Amino acid sequence: MDYSSKITCFSDVSVSVEQFNKRSSVIGIRIGKPDLYFRIIFRYDSDVENSPNLAGLSGLAALINYALFIDRITVNFPVSEADVRFIREMTRINNTEVFVNRLCRRRYEFFRKEFLPGEDEVTLENAEGKTRFIFTGSVVDKETRKGSRVAVLSSGGKESLVTTGMMIENGENPVALFFNESGGHWKLALPSHRYFMESGIDSLRVWSNVDRFYNFMNRNMKILDERAFKWADDYPVQLFTFPVYLLSFLPAILDMGIGEVLMGNEFDDPVEEPPFMGIRHYYGVYDQSPDFQRRFSSYLEEKGIGVRLWSAVYPIYGCVVEDILANRYPDLYALQRSCHSCHYDAHGNVVPCGKCSKCLGVRLFIGYAGADPGVIFYHGDSDLAALVSKEKLKLDPDELKIMMEGLGAGSFRKDTHVSGIHLLPDEKSAMSQIPREFREKIERIITKYTSGCWRLEEKRWVYTECQQSEDV
Repeated sequence: MDYSSKITCFSDVSVSVEQFNKRSSVIGIRIGKPDLYFRIIFRYDSDVENSPNLAGLSGLAALINYALFIDRITVNFPVSEADVRFIREMTRINNTEVFVNRLCRRRYEFFRKEFLPGEDEVTLENAEGKTRFIFTGSVVDKETRKGSRVAVLSSGGKESLVTTGMMIENGENPVALFFNESGGHWKLALPSHRYFMESGIDSLRVWSNVDRFYNFMNRNMKILDERAFKWADDYPVQLFTFPVYLLSFLPAILDMGIGEVLMGNEFDDPVEEPPFMGIRHYYGVYDQSPDFQRRFSSYLEEKGIGVRLWSAVYPIYGCVVEDILANRYPDLYALQRSCHSCHYDAHGNVVPCGKCSKCLGVRLFIGYAGADPGVIFYHGDSDLAALVSKEKLKLDPDELKIMMEGLGAGSFRKDTHVSGIHLLPDEKSAMSQIPREFREKIERIITKYTSGCWRLEEKRWVYTECQQSEDV
């Protein structure tokens, strides 16, 4: 038996649009042998431009998370040629991400040992998988429609809040796009959502039970070891979550005339991202990478949807994002919740746990920013350094080193590349991936909190003169 066959959990899965209208979509996921069924629901809090094509793509994107473990996927809704190209490409890339970052480079032992690949099975062919697609209907995309409004994919985290702050400061009237999963994750977005509604900031929410779909799929994968789920602060399989959010927002994006969608993707050091045994991958965050932003933007253009996807904070580390948020936008800083285990206190406040990996990272960043942790309900005198040493923080080594040194010394260095604006390997000038009409204003804000521009030379970050860009 080849490796792909050994890890196949579902032989045949079909995706169908059961219902769609201006306020909701219902997508049926049917799995044969054994016969299993789940209905993914998306509900909008205002009328949107929905269609069988857009509704179905949202549900199919959720299923792509599990494509490595599926033999055949039948798509029972109309798709365009651009859709087919995008679906195949995203499946190949996500299969590789799951193979490398869940089966090979394991942070947690989610999979039973007998299903892990041997060294001779770590090949590009096995990583890309053998998922087959059957497309039963077609549709022709319309002529390009270009909106003019700006939207921010919002969550209550520091990146989306600082992005919203910069857009408002620069005279935009941003639309906050909230994805409300049916589980407890919505708690962390509640303070931001309520504040925006009360402050007159346009806000749109999509409610979905897609998180329950992920749990449904996980429970029916016998190759997973559920004992690891109880204490891990990561997902066992799903690495393709942001495309689900983005595709579910498309009906609203069309209705509201949105032309720019901003994600809060901060900097990931390419020095720390070498190939794994010759297989190029994105360390589990492809859907938060500049490559994905460019591909999704080109895909939408091919579909006749004139929307650009980009990030205003892609060249800076999270500690710098926190510095800008806390010291430039204190009202928005007070809304920040980055904990997936938030709970209500006796006064009805949404309070973070303070001890998970996300909370520990934020607490380090608050120290770097010189901000008051109590404003966002981090209290107590626990030994932060000891807690960090026991946890697996998702920080690049240089950033973690600067944070820990600063924590021990009581002051943080702000003269290294960690505090800087990074030029990615394919960039000739700073912030060239930000559209020209927004770049100057964003750069003016960020430069006040950074140590200049830094370029990668022989796997080292060196200071360089910042240059104006004419790109994008």
